[in-house]
This record gives sequence, structure tokens and C-alpha cells, in this order.
Amino acid sequence: MLFIAISALIFSSKMANAEWSMYGETESGYHFIDLNNTSSDDRYVYYWILTDYKEPQKNNVIDDSFLSKKVYKQTDCKRFRTSASEIIIYSKKMSEGKIIVKEKYNESSFSTPNFDSIGFEELEVICNYINN
Repeated sequence: MLFIAISALIFSSKMANAEWSMYGETESGYHFIDLNNTSSDDRYVYYWILTDYKEPQKNNVIDDSFLSKKVYKQTDCKRFRTSASEIIIYSKKMSEGKIIVKEKYNESSFSTPNFDSIGFEELEVICNYINN
């Protein structure tokens, strides 16, 4: 039980110290990565990305509008593919405000991003960072 409490404290303090570096801009928003809170094992790299939308977003699943989305990623740099482990959607910019959605995924669903996409840029940034 003490291990769980300590792990939660470390995780929350790491998230409070996120240092977002912008790696791209699309028509819909700005894309950031936290390179200071990455981890890895023999197969994957783990890190957070943040999308800060230019305009409030709505979709047919979420009733409230939102302005930012944070995603915890599991990436395989050898095979250049990635999977979302957790998604948190916020009412305000830069992961501030009310949490509208928070979902964790137990099973990995890997995909390879298209060339010239923001996802491709994300993988280039994290894989270059880890390999240097």
C-alpha cells in the first residue's frame, strides 16, 4: 500500500513539473511533448504529448467543448509505431481546467503514422531524443 502511495506521489509530482516543448502546428492546434518526463524499457518509450486547440472542440461522444488533450504514449522506435495508453481531455488550454474525459487503455493498439503528419513528427522527435 505504501508503494502505491509513493508511486502516485512521484507520478503526480512529475506531471506537475511537465515542461512542454512545441514540436508542431496544424490547422487545429499546437502540439507539445514533455521530453523531461520520459521513460523507457528494452522495447518501448513512454511519454506525454499535449494538443492545445486553437478553437473549442466538440464531437458526438463528448457533450462539453474542450480546448486541450493530453495523451500518454507507448512508442516502439525500432518499428516506428505508437499507441495511446491514456487520454485526458481538459476544458481549458494547456491541460488546465476541468477534466472532461480520462480514459486508460489496457491493451496496446499500435499504428504507424503517415509520412508528413503531426504523428510522424512526434515519433521523429521522441525517437531522436531517446537515441541521442
